[in-house]
Amino acid sequence: MTRFGMLGATASLATLCLATPALADPTGFVSLGVGPTSLEFDGGSPDVVDGWAIEALASGAYMFTSVLGAQGDVRFMQRTLSESSDDLTLSNFDGALHGFYREEGFLVGGFVQIGRDNADYNGFSDGETNRSYLGGEAQVFVDNLTLYGQGGMQKYDFGSGGPSLGLSGWFGNLEARYFLTPNFSIEGRVGINTLEFEIFDATLTTVSAGIGAEYKFDDLPLSLFASYDYASTSFDQGPSNEVRDHRFLVGARFALGEDTLLDRDRNGASLEAVKPLGAPLVGFMLVP
Repeated sequence: MTRFGMLGATASLATLCLATPALADPTGFVSLGVGPTSLEFDGGSPDVVDGWAIEALASGAYMFTSVLGAQGDVRFMQRTLSESSDDLTLSNFDGALHGFYREEGFLVGGFVQIGRDNADYNGFSDGETNRSYLGGEAQVFVDNLTLYGQGGMQKYDFGSGGPSLGLSGWFGNLEARYFLTPNFSIEGRVGINTLEFEIFDATLTTVSAGIGAEYKFDDLPLSLFASYDYASTSFDQGPSNEVRDHRFLVGARFALGEDTLLDRDRNGASLEAVKPLGAPLVGFMLVP
């Protein structure tokens, strides 16, 4: 399946689950968030670049049986940063397909995901990255607590008109969600991934962490959320070897087929696509 075919299939699944009442128990949501973002360059010039981020996400899940289901995610993020007269726009587009087995106390499954990153500097494209992921995931439900683990292999192809540079590696993410009430949740997450260049001995390592909270109105299919994510990407060669990425988002989600946030977590679209925080920095880490 081509990259665009995969994105189309993912978008179709998410849209079908969200918009087709004839399906048995469709669940899902669409969300939009905005907020400030910044990049900190270790040894670069300028040292800090500030701007704004916007993220749109659609997720839909469908249960084929009482325990077997699938979920599709489509996510777009754009960050616009400025420093003096220079403007930098970073955009990500991702599609993910999950298959899972879920019972009362746990979930196990696997997923495939593809993505594309674009960087635009003062109106000129400064590089494009194609990403792909293959991994497994699991959730454990203990009263009001959900523990979520995700890991697997990843591959990047970075290039801007010339020969592409291949990178491959692994990733791992851990997340804990706690429901103070059925409609009020808090969460914390950590992650690590590595990428090794295929043509020479060098490694990119990204360490990430984040927190978030979400509140759903009892009588409305609407919730409000806030989240903060941080990532540090280091390159073991070159004069500028670390970039730190900050992103804060506030926004709203409109849900279909779920009574509460806890109901979404245990019965609906509770899985996540791998976040590309730090991924667009691959191109900039290659430039001394």
